[in-house]
Amino acid sequence: MSYRILLIIFAIISTAQTRAEQSSCVSCHMSSEMVSDTSIAVAFSADDIHAKAGFDCTDCHGGDPRLGFVESDPELAMDPAKGYKSASNRHQIPGLCSGCHSDIEFMKKYNPRLPADQFQLYKTSVHGKLLYNDKSDKVAVCTDCHGTHGILPSSDSRSKVYYNNIPYTCKECHSDTSYMKSFTQTGEPLPTDQFDKYSQSIHGIKVLEEGDKSAPACNSCHGNHGASPPNLSSVSAACGECHPNNQEFFNNSPHKEAWIEMELPECEQCHGNHLIMPVSDNMVGTEGDALCIECHDDDSPGLIAAAGMKTDIDSLKTVLAITESAINMAEKKGVESGQSKFDLGRSNDALIQIRSAVHTFDPDKIAEIGKPAIDNALNVKASVDNSLKDIKMRQYGLGASLIVIILIVLGLRKKIKEVDRKINLEN
Repeated sequence: MSYRILLIIFAIISTAQTRAEQSSCVSCHMSSEMVSDTSIAVAFSADDIHAKAGFDCTDCHGGDPRLGFVESDPELAMDPAKGYKSASNRHQIPGLCSGCHSDIEFMKKYNPRLPADQFQLYKTSVHGKLLYNDKSDKVAVCTDCHGTHGILPSSDSRSKVYYNNIPYTCKECHSDTSYMKSFTQTGEPLPTDQFDKYSQSIHGIKVLEEGDKSAPACNSCHGNHGASPPNLSSVSAACGECHPNNQEFFNNSPHKEAWIEMELPECEQCHGNHLIMPVSDNMVGTEGDALCIECHDDDSPGLIAAAGMKTDIDSLKTVLAITESAINMAEKKGVESGQSKFDLGRSNDALIQIRSAVHTFDPDKIAEIGKPAIDNALNVKASVDNSLKDIKMRQYGLGASLIVIILIVLGLRKKIKEVDRKINLEN
């Protein structure tokens, strides 16, 4: 056991002993003779954010921890007449936590930036409504997400509410088929495959595997304390927080009004919700996996527009590929290609713009961006081709020069031999 671990254990024991001298709560809960699980007191004494801020058991539970020592009766410390509040009733936990967390003046002393509206938001959430309106005890309360006596700040990677851990926290209930079977949504059983789908999605891979905090976790779309299923309009609003250009293009597109009339979710209709996969240019068009053919009939204006957009996208991609290949070939032959790559970057940027502008569903808009980009890429290729021609001409010139040099050397050698032969004859 390392020296550092020994110091940590000693610190925990010392802290616990100090608290035990002052509190029968700690004294009992640190004793395996008094309670079956001593980890609660250890966790609270070691890392709990409230303990570090100077709070003790009575700040949440009330009671009188000075009692129970001499009398050897812990129940005396838990006398309701002394203000003791049990946390065994799940319906009381949000109110218990809000005693401090809803007090703005009180919270300013510890963390002025921390919101004080969590409890009000919670009451608007599906969890809060089920708890208070339906009297259900199977919904999430504060301690289910934040923990109890070992509560860690959300910035701590061990915390259940650390950004990259949130999907796992939600999964504890929402992936449990037997636990969720009593809940319904619009008359249908509530799905329990959200986490499985999310973990395979582009968002889930970013958050769970790559530790990316910019990709959405469950609370990014559903909310935190006010968690609720997004409705038709709020789905697109959630997506638009990260993809504002796409949202603006869609809102000004002909699909916007059609989606409203058909009561379709906007972004979700094409991209899905929990199982959002990486986008592909093949999602647009009239063949294969194109989504356009799911709604538009053959020869309809919508499908003609889709074909036009796909043609422009493929044309730009083809020209880009040809030009990039030419640049790579030129580099291998010694042509400096930094400027060519820089110039071609404008066309690559245009392809990114087009992939966003696709949400306008306007072929003219795609052509407006794509045509100059194609022209630019062709100009770059022409410049590269000219450089390759210059290289070839230089190679031809070098070859011709080399032949002349060789002929001169051979002529000189022949002349030297003739001179040597003449000298030998004279001698």
